[in-house]
Amino acid sequence: MFLRRRERRVAARVRYLIPAVIAAAALCAPAANASNAGLIGTIGSLLGGNCPTGGTQVFGPWADAANYLLAPNGSFEFGTTGWTLSGGATVVPGNEPFYPTGTHSLSLPSGSSAMSPTVCLGTKQLYIRMFGKDLGGTDSGLRVRVYWYGVLNQLLGSSDFAVFPGGGDWAPTGKVQSGGGLVEPLPVVALLSSTSARIQVTPLGSGSRWQIDDLYIDPCIGRF
Repeated sequence: MFLRRRERRVAARVRYLIPAVIAAAALCAPAANASNAGLIGTIGSLLGGNCPTGGTQVFGPWADAANYLLAPNGSFEFGTTGWTLSGGATVVPGNEPFYPTGTHSLSLPSGSSAMSPTVCLGTKQLYIRMFGKDLGGTDSGLRVRVYWYGVLNQLLGSSDFAVFPGGGDWAPTGKVQSGGGLVEPLPVVALLSSTSARIQVTPLGSGSRWQIDDLYIDPCIGRF
């Protein structure tokens, strides 16, 4: 009984805290840089449960029945918009050959790294898949790391989920399946759980000739 009374008190506090969280985000927005502004701008939709829905079975021909959505600028047709690149990563001519999504892809030489724009996710699952090639590469593969963010864009943690093997021509990468981020028990889930993520890809070792294109996600909505 004591625990139930305590849970009700915590829930009541959270109900009053959420409007304050939104107000604080609104006050901070004018001072944010372009990247942070985009992240803060998603807060309202995340609290409202407005993650994208639907999607298509892009990787159906490879026996993957998940319904994927193209990540923001996941085709690199808007240059580096939304992406954070380092170490010589750059958008180059040349598209993956399976779908006519554009004419560009992302080159990832050894020593480089690329962080995606923010993607929405549910706490149950997050599927990530893309197209990649490393033809002639002698590197040790392409690492996929996911950074989890909370409702105020605070970094909650990161997880390494896969290393794609190198040396091949254009093909779908493996299907990365996460556990859906970092989850706190209700009623504090709205304030402390991860509601968005950014995906980092990094070639490991020397001799990388990696290119990636068409980053897709399936956020597997069902957050609460």
